Parts: sequence; C-alpha cells; structure tokens
Amino acid sequence: MWPVKCKPVAMERIWGGDELKPMFGVKTDRPIGEYWVISAHPNGMSVVDGGPFDGRTLQELVEAHPEAYLGQRAPQKRFPLLVKFIEAHDDLSVQVHPDDAYAQAHEGDAGKTEAWYVLDAPADGKVILGNSFPDRDTYLQAVRDGRVREYLTYRPIRKGDLVFVPSRTLHALLRGTKVLEIQQTSDVTYRVYDWDRVDANGKPRELHVEKAADVIAYGTEPPAPEPVAMVDEPGFDVVRLVSCPYFTIDRVRVRGRSAEVETGVRGNPDCAVVVEGSGHLRCVAEGQEVRLPVKAGDALVIPADVPQYAWEADEALTVIRAFYGSSGP
Repeated sequence: MWPVKCKPVAMERIWGGDELKPMFGVKTDRPIGEYWVISAHPNGMSVVDGGPFDGRTLQELVEAHPEAYLGQRAPQKRFPLLVKFIEAHDDLSVQVHPDDAYAQAHEGDAGKTEAWYVLDAPADGKVILGNSFPDRDTYLQAVRDGRVREYLTYRPIRKGDLVFVPSRTLHALLRGTKVLEIQQTSDVTYRVYDWDRVDANGKPRELHVEKAADVIAYGTEPPAPEPVAMVDEPGFDVVRLVSCPYFTIDRVRVRGRSAEVETGVRGNPDCAVVVEGSGHLRCVAEGQEVRLPVKAGDALVIPADVPQYAWEADEALTVIRAFYGSSGP
C-alpha cells in the first residue's frame, strides 16, 4: 500500500490563535487552537490528500486495508493514534482525561494518554502537570471555594522537550505554547477550571467537576521521560523520547543527506509528522519507487507493508515519528 498524507482539520477554540494558520493554509479570522493532522475519530476525521487514495478517509483505509493501515496488535478497531498541532494563544482549561476503563463505561470512547512535543514556548514557559490534592474531598472543596489554582503543579518547558501526560493527570497547556500532541484516539475531556472566562455569548464553558473527581490521580505528578539515543551518525540521529503501552515517539533529524529507517514495529504502520525543514519521503510501495515531497506541517501514515523508508533532507529535516504495539525502547 501507499504512504498517505492527510489534510489538517482546523478546530476553532476559545484559546486558539493565528500563528499556525499559514502553515496549514487556513484563512479565517476565528481563533484556531487545534489542527488534527492524523485522526480516525468521528469528531475530526482525516481525509487523504493526493495519491491513489485521494479523498478517502483514514477510517475507510483502515476498514478496506486493515493489514496495512491498522496492522497487528492495534488497541482499537479504528486507527488508534490521534495527532494534532496545538496553538495556545491563551491558557487552556485545567483538565483531566479518563483511563480506558472509565471512558468506555461512561463515554463509549477510549481513554486518553497523551504526549506533547514542544514546538515553541516563552522564555519562562511552563505547563500545568499534576496536582497536590490529597484526596477527593479536598479537591471538591477547593472547587467550591475557588481555590483550585493553589493545588496545581507546574513544570518548566522549552522547545524540543517531550511532556508525557498519562490518563488521570491534571494538566493544562499555557499561553504562548505550541506543541505537537500524540494521543490515544479519544475526544473525552473533563474540565476542572477555566480561568473564569466566558465565551462570545458571555457564558462560561461547561465544567465536569464530578466526573473529574472520579478519575483524577490525586497528589501525583508524572515523571519526566528520559530520552534514549537510538541512532547517532553524522547528519542523522534518532532519539526515543517516550515509550508507553499506547505509543512510542521518536525524533528523527536528518541534515544534508538521505537516511533510512525501519518502521517502529514490524507489521504496524508509522505516523510521521514533519515539524521543521523540508525534503522527501522515499520508499517502495507496491513495487514502485515513491518519492513524496514533505515540509513542516505535513503528516503521513506509512503503511505496515512498507517496512523500510528513507528521509531525504533538502538541508535540514526534523520528523516526529509515532507508532504503537511496543512498550519499550
């Protein structure tokens, strides 16, 4: 099967901005907060852009060719990873996502563990990650008293960091931050605190205090993952940024050369998102040589039956590669 590029799905958000719009060719004066670039979720389904499957949805490919576009040991029947660019022009709500068991029982969706690759952040950039609530009762009382902020845990960030956010972790992206987010395919969010803001109609957004109370991991802050160098050659390096039961994320950098990589898990597809630079993806698909031009913002699904492919950098190219089916480096 063929590697496919996906069209971005632009999502208006109250906290969104304008700076990423040129990258994705979006022309609107509305605030765009998220660009879903690989998704099989019905709330924002990816559509193939060009090639023999032009106009087909990612889920249609999964259903028609599951061996290529879903692969082996997939944790969901739909494509199990959702990848998005996020631009936080303002603070996001303080929120939490449930684990699989709670989400399936209460929402009919998967849980949501996610990770953020930081594309840009202010000089004093930070995120909310974790909390110091000792228990549920303290949390609920803090909500009633308007004192949630006193219990939030902050972590400094800078460009190139990887922030791992397991399900049940209280968290928020903050103003001036741009990230690439890789997550389980899910769209379940429980808001705890929204900075007392209102929408264009003067109404506050809905909070989900009780459901959040059910799922918050109280008094916890997830550890920072330790990057592992997988390849370190002149002009070519691969660093494993994080690995968990739901996904593994690598940063691939190529400078002034061509570099071959193997799929993350043989028998499963790769997701690849260009975050810096430009170049080409080269591979053999169905017996034919394929050479696709790529640039920052492009997102591709590389099918499982393409076990090896190469990145060709014009000058410099940075790709975030994500895959599933392996929980270790």
